[in-house]
Amino acid sequence: MNHHPGSEDQEMGRGQSVRLAVNIRNWLPNQAQWTHAAQCIQHEEKERVGKFMFKRDAKSAMVGRLLMRFSLSKILGIPSRALLFGRTEKGKPFLVSPVDRSSARCDVSFNVSHQGDYVVLAAERGGAVGVDVMKVEWPRNSPVSAFFKTMHKQFSDREWSEVKRHADEMDQLKVFYRLWCLKESIVKAYGTGIGFEVSRLNFNLDCRDVREGQVVTSTSVEIDGDLSPEWTFEESYLDGHCIAVAADYTSNKNRAVPSSSEGESRESSAPAFQVLDIERVLAGCEALTGTGPDRAFWEGFDRKEEQPGAR
Repeated sequence: MNHHPGSEDQEMGRGQSVRLAVNIRNWLPNQAQWTHAAQCIQHEEKERVGKFMFKRDAKSAMVGRLLMRFSLSKILGIPSRALLFGRTEKGKPFLVSPVDRSSARCDVSFNVSHQGDYVVLAAERGGAVGVDVMKVEWPRNSPVSAFFKTMHKQFSDREWSEVKRHADEMDQLKVFYRLWCLKESIVKAYGTGIGFEVSRLNFNLDCRDVREGQVVTSTSVEIDGDLSPEWTFEESYLDGHCIAVAADYTSNKNRAVPSSSEGESRESSAPAFQVLDIERVLAGCEALTGTGPDRAFWEGFDRKEEQPGAR
């Protein structure tokens, strides 16, 4: 598949921040799409994708890996086939090679999340970044009150007060998932995985609601009771999904870190998530050297159910 970069791709390469989202709910891959996608990712990534029991999860994992290649090839200005990824001991993907040609190391941090209908990616030059997405929906097999009870120790008393401030249970769930995304985003930025206790985090929500088309950046965090001003948060609400990005720009000497007094101007300049069509992502990824169409990989995917209890 040949790809001719447009103005949006060129702009992506010039920017310091990239925010991408793909809605996979209605993507029904055909054989050509799935086999091309499999050729664009590393062998161990392909094996990981193939182990999922359901199409929905396999699609999420596949699109996450493709978004990494699509975005970093644009940011670094190199072919996607030239990128080699690894994982830390905690499972966080990182770029092994090639290094950024403008520095002694690759200065691009990136993170992927998928849940509900969306796969999202956040990438930053010269700063740690983490992202999380959650669909606001009713808990499975339990009332909201029982669901909150199981999660009680994960939130501070102040955070639970924010959740319970609303009388409507769906509004409570929206605040809950908003806070959960914030917690997961900073844990993923640290790259420490499930070993980090999210109860150590207490978020201050200066903006009570996140609306569609808005990027909220006024939220702050306390870690072990101390305010941590080095962390900047970007919150979005996309098609019924909460998205949070955590970024630490203190290591980037060329980028100003907004103070709380700059919240209004920061909000207007914070990058919004760009929703991409899967065809554009596929067209922007190239088959790796030595790979060929794998019919068995397609057949294994094709005979899976879409999700539990559905075909």
